[in-house]
Amino acid sequence: MKGIGLKDKISHKDREFYIQTGNDPQKNIIRSDVFEKGSYLFHNVEEYKIRENNSESLSTKYLKETTFAQHQKTIDEIKLLFLIYEKIKQIRQYLPHYRLGKVFYARNFIEEAIDNFKRVTELRPDFIRGHQKHGLACLKAGKYDSALKSLLDAYKLAPEYPDITNAIAVTYTALGNYKQATMFIKKTIACKPGFVEANFNLGVIIFLSSIADEEDDEKVVIPVRFMRSFKELIRQESYDTPEWAEIFERTQDVLDEANKKKVFEQILSLQQRVVCNDDGSDIMDFFFLQFMYGGKELGHTQLAIYEDRINNEVEGHSDYADYWNELGVIHLVQCREYFIKALSEFEKARKADASFEAASRNAELMRRGKNGFLILLRAVLK
Repeated sequence: MKGIGLKDKISHKDREFYIQTGNDPQKNIIRSDVFEKGSYLFHNVEEYKIRENNSESLSTKYLKETTFAQHQKTIDEIKLLFLIYEKIKQIRQYLPHYRLGKVFYARNFIEEAIDNFKRVTELRPDFIRGHQKHGLACLKAGKYDSALKSLLDAYKLAPEYPDITNAIAVTYTALGNYKQATMFIKKTIACKPGFVEANFNLGVIIFLSSIADEEDDEKVVIPVRFMRSFKELIRQESYDTPEWAEIFERTQDVLDEANKKKVFEQILSLQQRVVCNDDGSDIMDFFFLQFMYGGKELGHTQLAIYEDRINNEVEGHSDYADYWNELGVIHLVQCREYFIKALSEFEKARKADASFEAASRNAELMRRGKNGFLILLRAVLK
């Protein structure tokens, strides 16, 4: 069976995004890639199953429909995010901005992520993760001075967090301040000796500081200590993806070439990619935003999809309290959906037979409880 490809362009104000979707018949996956000005932003991937059918035309039709659905889903996702972005700008609660910032950050809409995280720090100055995320978003955007300020603000609130001191060390490295970078990376390793990324960053700092002032612009000798920490990083399960494999391969090629300028730039780029890598899930953040500000009710099918995704997350993180909490929220929303269905059905029973006292009583009880249920749900989601 041949592959199917779709292309589209959507605009938001003066921005243009290009969406390309195709299927891989060998792996049974459909992938949508999103670009802006030729730069890759993010992708969505879904698996599909070929229907057992003797008709080639039916299989092709199904595949076209499935590919189009994935393509349209990605387009709708982008439109929805920017709709919510405009909708919540005036909201004086930090959590919606934090959630939207996380979703934008994960999809490389960095300026929008920075704006939302900045609002978080203004609305809730003592929220550590707000300062940290704002710092990382600025670091990702190459705004190193702003990144350092936010990360130091986070450090003042939580000097014992190794991921914060690690990020500060990386930012100082980008600024060429190797003395401060060394101090903060040593703090990190002292707090968390087995922190693989921090040990890699120590190797980067030592290596880059040693060649920064060398006059020979041609070749460099790659230190054994750096290569050891680099290989240890590659072995980590969290980087076992095709995207990271390509990045590591490209880095290895540059190291083999040993051109000083290229090595310097590539290692610095890799260090920042690693510290800015967000391997956490934003499933619940996107659900929250869609449910609260998406402008329309989530149907049973959409709720079932979120439930399935969070169930998959729980299977790998059964000792993480937030995953169980998120699953509980999904089930609570599903209860509301059934609550509204039940009210509708009691009303239909009452209209069908006005003398049916049980239906009238049940409908009245449900109407009284409806607002209370919604208040409870909104309180849980805040």
